[in-house]
Amino acid sequence: MSTLGPRTAHTALAAQRTRLRVRGIASRVVLVIGVLTALSALRPRLWRSWGFLRDVLPGLVPGTARSSLLIVSIALLLLSRGLPRGSRLAYLGSVVVLAASALLHLAAGARSLPGVAITAAGLLWLLARRSAFPVLPQRRAVRRSAVLAVVGVLVILVLAGLFAMMALHDPHPVSDLRIRRVAHLIEAALTVGFLVALGWSLVAPRRPLRLGSRDQRLERERARAIVARHGGGTLDYFALRDDKSWFFVGQSVVAHSVRAGVCLVSPDPIGPPEEREQTWVEFLDYAHDFGWSVAVIGASAPWLPVYETSGLRTVYLGDEAIVDCPSFTLAGGERKSLRQAVNRVAKGGWTTTFVDPLVLDDGSRAQVLAMAGESRHGEGERGFSMTLSRMFDPDDTGLLLALTRAPDGRVDAFCQFTPAAAIDGWSLDVMRRRMDVEDLPNGLIDFTIARTIDEVVRRGQRGLGLNFAVMREVLENEPATRFDALVRPLLQRVSATTQMSSLATFNSKYGPGWVPRYVVLDAAEFVATQALVMAEAEGVTELPVIGRFLDRSPRPGG
Repeated sequence: MSTLGPRTAHTALAAQRTRLRVRGIASRVVLVIGVLTALSALRPRLWRSWGFLRDVLPGLVPGTARSSLLIVSIALLLLSRGLPRGSRLAYLGSVVVLAASALLHLAAGARSLPGVAITAAGLLWLLARRSAFPVLPQRRAVRRSAVLAVVGVLVILVLAGLFAMMALHDPHPVSDLRIRRVAHLIEAALTVGFLVALGWSLVAPRRPLRLGSRDQRLERERARAIVARHGGGTLDYFALRDDKSWFFVGQSVVAHSVRAGVCLVSPDPIGPPEEREQTWVEFLDYAHDFGWSVAVIGASAPWLPVYETSGLRTVYLGDEAIVDCPSFTLAGGERKSLRQAVNRVAKGGWTTTFVDPLVLDDGSRAQVLAMAGESRHGEGERGFSMTLSRMFDPDDTGLLLALTRAPDGRVDAFCQFTPAAAIDGWSLDVMRRRMDVEDLPNGLIDFTIARTIDEVVRRGQRGLGLNFAVMREVLENEPATRFDALVRPLLQRVSATTQMSSLATFNSKYGPGWVPRYVVLDAAEFVATQALVMAEAEGVTELPVIGRFLDRSPRPGG
């Protein structure tokens, strides 16, 4: 993963300002054309002065064109609403309408040359600025737009049929009068619809769509495809949690959750490297459009220049432990306590097996679920940024489940891991040991992880991601800054009575490499609220980054 420099991020921000100007111009132009189109339909004189617009639907009599233009004007107002957000759907709709209009004007002959020139100019202008509209819509928005388009076309076709009947000089005047009355009612309804759409476009607040369970799952699977193609970091698979939403830009996705006006992002945006800066500035615009403050949990160092250049603040809060499995050994004085724990469990007859969770037998699955449903305290469990929040979902293929069984076959501990291609291995999702049986040996979790390291080597892989060690650099090393010197005594005091230092000790037993992780915060006035929201999202005492040291549960590895 290449590091993004401040100059690159500054360039991306400058390019975004240009895109925003383009979107604003496009939105205003489409809005104005929509209003003029409606006026041309409602005011005959204006209709004649803008006569080239009538050729958008050639062959229909003026009455049909009037109703059709009202439908077109409503569509234009709806399109103008999406253009400021960079919506690819609104952009494509505008392009399609302009292209069809230009072709129809051209087919109408020389008298429509002004219409051809105007629509073609607008079409070419939009085509040249395609990059200003990279934000992909949700499937629900696509379906809704498709339904509205079909309804509009059907209404136009029905009107065309009615007016075609009138054009045939129906010999029954009463029938003809009824048709005209129906047409007038439709025009009146469309006029009201235009006024509502105009008011909504100008003053309605912007709110994200609320998805049902089916649409949420569809969006999650759409994000899964991006994670599979471009992900691989130790936190990337956790972008697929059920309580997250997904914002799509090009081939990239930003997983986030909005709580109390705070938009929590975790992990870093996932996608091809060339889209990183644009994806982030697009997401910031999206969040600010709804009035959310933005915070990132578990941010990685390569992303910090982008976050900082966009005006956010980065704070170091811990290191993630990554074990290099081929070089790991239980030999030596540094591994004495771990070696003793592993040997003690092995001599007692416990064994660890590995399986894809989806092929686990029903009896073992029931035991795993029972352990997973117990208290979340202890065993180093993580929250929003470092756990998947579910087990045995049929869409979660390719996970690794380590099961440690007693001699009689009972499952007494388990660890679930998600794939992490960036370290050529796996990332810890959740670990549990049985709490309802007395006299279990200490070290079941240590034994399970040690056996998992062996399994990673056996598979020809390298890395195993474990827990965060909160503020490890400040606690273990000499203060690098004056601020570190001030906060270190306080952290040491907190560490003495909580799990803060024990997590670092637990991880250190495996001789891992340490990867720094950060929290990214918005403006100073939002920091307190963001801290509380992050605490709630992570489960307060299970915070891998900012609050896990509050936990007073038993030490890990027991």
